[in-house]
Amino acid sequence: QKGFEQYDKEMIETINKYDNIYLSMNFDNRGGFNSPDLPDGLKVKVENNGNNDDFASYKHNNCRLIISDLVENNPNIGIINFKRDFDGISRRAPVFIKYKDDFYPYLAFKLAYDYLNKKEKLNLDKFVINKENQLLLGKRKIQMDKESSVLLNWYGREGSFKTIPFWKVVKSYNDIQEGKKPIISQDYFKDKIVFVGVTATSLYDIKSTPLSSVYPGVEVQATLFNNIIDANPVKRVDSKIDMLICIILGIITGLIVLKFRSSFLSSIAIILLIFSYIICSTLLLKYSLVWIGIVSQLMSVTLTFIVIYVIKYINKSRDFEYTYKLATTDGLTNLYNHRYFQEQLSRNIDNSKRYNSSFALLLIDIDFFKKFNDTYGHQAGDAVLRQVSDVLKKTVRTSDLVARYGGEEMAIILQNTDIDDAYLTANKICRVVAEKPFRISETVEKHVTISIGVAVCPKHAEVASELIEIADQGLYSAKENGRNQVGRIPGYTPKEEPVGLE
Repeated sequence: QKGFEQYDKEMIETINKYDNIYLSMNFDNRGGFNSPDLPDGLKVKVENNGNNDDFASYKHNNCRLIISDLVENNPNIGIINFKRDFDGISRRAPVFIKYKDDFYPYLAFKLAYDYLNKKEKLNLDKFVINKENQLLLGKRKIQMDKESSVLLNWYGREGSFKTIPFWKVVKSYNDIQEGKKPIISQDYFKDKIVFVGVTATSLYDIKSTPLSSVYPGVEVQATLFNNIIDANPVKRVDSKIDMLICIILGIITGLIVLKFRSSFLSSIAIILLIFSYIICSTLLLKYSLVWIGIVSQLMSVTLTFIVIYVIKYINKSRDFEYTYKLATTDGLTNLYNHRYFQEQLSRNIDNSKRYNSSFALLLIDIDFFKKFNDTYGHQAGDAVLRQVSDVLKKTVRTSDLVARYGGEEMAIILQNTDIDDAYLTANKICRVVAEKPFRISETVEKHVTISIGVAVCPKHAEVASELIEIADQGLYSAKENGRNQVGRIPGYTPKEEPVGLE
């Protein structure tokens, strides 16, 4: 710095005088700059046999140089580039950084290797990463992930290192010079490895970690150093194991949902399953340093729960619909049964009174049906019953109700229908049935006719039994007068040639 050249010179001379001072430098990918060449003494040789991205995540094309006299004369320089995960949390750190296709050691790794080299005489001429993505350091195997990173085993602030504010160091030095008792003893740092770094948020050196949102980068370096020395970084399980866990949790979730009929109990059981898994994965990470996935597994549980529950609800709805159909329809003709007909008749009478509307009741009987059964057999009679029922449903409106009243008798409730329309519709039904041939076997077709009695509410009656009685009288009248017709309707004179409604 201009005006402080003498201080810079003294600092450079002091640093280069000792071999236990390590300096940091970082790379970037800025364009428009001439990328400087670095001394060969800063490079390392790496034999990468692993299944990783070949350090693509840590490849850079530019260098932010420190003072040139330090770069040229001090081999103890490490790189401090750092990368957060997609969610902003720092969980991993590199051991090597690529620059111009050469490898440079990460600061914490360089320090850890030199420390181990002095203690264990490693003397490696190159660093080898095996097929299992493990960095070999003597007897140590440092597990790396597919992004060429080491998963950090965070010890925490009260772990294997202690954080001391720099102001205490300065004050202790001044106290010693003045003959006062210092806060930190003069030999406190003796035989210790000391990482020096800024922690002010304004300098953007704060890195968020799983433990705290205000963890400084210097502690990332200290953590990686300790992980390598202790040979205990976190081990991430293979993606196939994560997938297997997802499948197992999905199966357990499905069994729980199917086991419990109560949705409340099944929901409580799933919540307990989720909490149990989170606790187990946390304990596994804490005590065995094995990191298994959580997000994908919880998504597997949630999606399986939703899908199985929806399927279970749909099946339950279908069972309800099937049971309801059995309770309200006739098994032979698929028409509504007698009980349902009576319920709907009473409801229509109530609606007629409330809204001052009218509806018609038609009672229908197949002519000479007993004789037909005696002649062609009951199976042929059943076939005719089914086919006549289909004709009735197709001839009336979808809003009208067709029911099997009993035996060969059927009933129709025509919604919002006055006496004129009721008579015309009844005649139309008679004509359609009489004109249609009904198949009673593979080779035989026969014609049948029907007789119909008509009653209209409220014109003829406002009580179900009375309305049925009037319609029954009309049916009797049709049979007495030759069948295949609509019987006499009280208080109504039909036209000579009725035309059916379209």
